[in-house]
Amino acid sequence: MDRTRRTKKTYSFLWRRIKEVHPVEKWHFNKMQEVLDEPIPRGIIGIDIGSGCGYDTYIMAKNNPSIKIISIDISDGVYTTRKLTSNLKNVYIIKCSVSDIPLKKSIFDFAYSFGVLHHTVNPKKCISEISRVLKKQAPIFAYLYEDHSENPIRHIAVKIISKLRIITPKLHPKILYVLCWLTSPFIFVIFSFPSKILKQFKLTGSLYKKIPFNFGTGFFSLCDDLYDRLSAPIEHRFSRQKAYELFSESGFQNIGITRLNDSAGWVIWGYK
Repeated sequence: MDRTRRTKKTYSFLWRRIKEVHPVEKWHFNKMQEVLDEPIPRGIIGIDIGSGCGYDTYIMAKNNPSIKIISIDISDGVYTTRKLTSNLKNVYIIKCSVSDIPLKKSIFDFAYSFGVLHHTVNPKKCISEISRVLKKQAPIFAYLYEDHSENPIRHIAVKIISKLRIITPKLHPKILYVLCWLTSPFIFVIFSFPSKILKQFKLTGSLYKKIPFNFGTGFFSLCDDLYDRLSAPIEHRFSRQKAYELFSESGFQNIGITRLNDSAGWVIWGYK
């Protein structure tokens, strides 16, 4: 099985676990929007690249009823998205790969993608495909994994996870998910809980951001994140410079890069 098909299988398992779909007010989109000085949804029609279970698609479409949102994903998450957005008239769902979007060129006013491009075989090809379907001067807003080369503690953690990923993507999804569920409490105690203590004090308030998994909220809150990190057959990580080059070499201009609040990874945007 090639890596793209394995990626499809991996995330189909994760999204099929959601038996009941409930609308949400906040998701990844909101974290992205917080660090940007301009609105992401705009114009007449936009595209959510790799929409997963559809929460970001739902939020963008619900809060912008005059904008059509095309939601694409390679996995069975599209069926969850369909249930979630069934009452919204401005959502259109396509099951496809970002490397081969079955739509004509120059039709979208914006593109949004959270946590997807770094799981593709060829991110540069995917960025070029997104550029193809964007109108001239239309923006793309994306989130990419950081290599943490500027943070020794996180960089070591990435190296350890990379070693584990030699084995973990080959495990059956159910077995890996159980292992992540069992591991989550230990990761929370070792990393998340200490980071929350550091955050409370003025002298150590800035240190918590350097600790891996500082976003954990409870013993089993890290299960899905661990599965995401350990199950993906493909994972690219980017330095600030490499993220910039990925966009600039695909012809995007006025590129900006920042980080998410209380998290890791690059928020990057540019205009066709």
